Amino acid sequence: MSTGHGVGKPFSESRAFALQRAFYAEASGEAFAEIPHQVVDNPFVSSAYARVVVGFLRDCARGALDLDEPLYVVELGAGAGRFAHGFMRELADWTAALPFALPPIVYVLTDLGDRMLEEWDAHPAFAGDRFDFARFDVETDSTLRLRRRGVTLERLANPLVVIANYLFDSVPVDAFAFGGGAIEECLLAVDGQDVPSMELRWSRRAVGPDHYGEPDLDALLEHYRTTLGDTVVTIPRVGIDCLRRLRALADDRLLVLVGDKAHATEASLAHGSEPELDRHGGSFSVMVNVHALGWYARRHGGDLLHGGDRHVAVAAAALLLGGEHPETRLAYADAIERFSPQDLSFLAEGVEQAAEHLSVAELVALLRLSGWDASTLLGVASALRTQAAEADPAAQRDLLHALHETYARHVFVPGEEDLPFALGLLAFELDALEDAIRFFEASLAEHGPDDATQRNLDLCRGLL
Repeated sequence: MSTGHGVGKPFSESRAFALQRAFYAEASGEAFAEIPHQVVDNPFVSSAYARVVVGFLRDCARGALDLDEPLYVVELGAGAGRFAHGFMRELADWTAALPFALPPIVYVLTDLGDRMLEEWDAHPAFAGDRFDFARFDVETDSTLRLRRRGVTLERLANPLVVIANYLFDSVPVDAFAFGGGAIEECLLAVDGQDVPSMELRWSRRAVGPDHYGEPDLDALLEHYRTTLGDTVVTIPRVGIDCLRRLRALADDRLLVLVGDKAHATEASLAHGSEPELDRHGGSFSVMVNVHALGWYARRHGGDLLHGGDRHVAVAAAALLLGGEHPETRLAYADAIERFSPQDLSFLAEGVEQAAEHLSVAELVALLRLSGWDASTLLGVASALRTQAAEADPAAQRDLLHALHETYARHVFVPGEEDLPFALGLLAFELDALEDAIRFFEASLAEHGPDDATQRNLDLCRGLL
């Protein structure tokens, strides 16, 4: 049944975002198998972010840290929780080596719906007091009600770290066309019952530079009006307002790590048109205007660290507020800017295409660089299987080590490819039958009964 396009509304107020919100409010962990997240949800990025956070902690330690109150790391839209697990694993190693005392670090996974909080709370990967959970609406909330501790965070005693991977590409934004000194707002009319079926129609209307009646947003519009021409730019209205609320929560001592497809420079905003909505199952995403978030941070005494225009496909940016942060900058330059998540993604894709021509040792070198990333291993698993039995003993030992390191970082997400089954096949080729049995048993536990898995399991047991 068609609802009719009707009258166009500002993009942030359009029915598209209402449908998006309804999807995420009811989403469970299984939904995230359809939503792209692998490029920033992996051990490489977990390690890189942990190094930047350690730089931030070293900067913060120059001032006052309250050792009796937690230092919170809050992930907005934590999805299936895989990043949280990997990040805290990496951060523990780094912080253990610091030569000064730190407050207890608590990682808070947040989501829009209660269903995800219940799944996290029941997951063994998030047992213990290092983790807590909170429902947090990026559009409106200013406080965090922690489910496990039963406390509400209204003003923090210590600086705040926020992780926002593939978050700002999914929350409401506005869109404006600039040209000839004029501003037109892009309006969207939507027909359809859900994101997969919706049809879109754009229109425009002229607006003035005081369109929002809010100083930061109106100043941003005026900045773009006087510096850009003949382009369409998204304005992250919700994102900027969320940063404002996070600043208040953290008393303006804040690090926000953003991993997303994004425009980070003003030059990358040129020659744009109405936003494209990339659909992923029941949700969609748009390019993030990280430049605007950085413009807001700088307007309030902060800064934006980013990798420039070469990182449009995947930007891993850092927003800093409250201080100079020299060690954070050094850590970012070394851990992210020098070799970024996008660089690893490009390299892994190229290696996967040429994998059949590479040796086991060369492929394991990529796995080591990736931080033992499951997706990277799955991409070259076929090539490894054909060569594993004939590889030299040192390469075989390295490969078996890679299998265990990869599985140690694994958090099962329903609907994703069967990692333990692939590991079991590789262990079998290495004649590591006891390891293969453990992997095949894990496959059955995670993915349910499967004839191929059971046959391989029985074969391994019979050969022992």
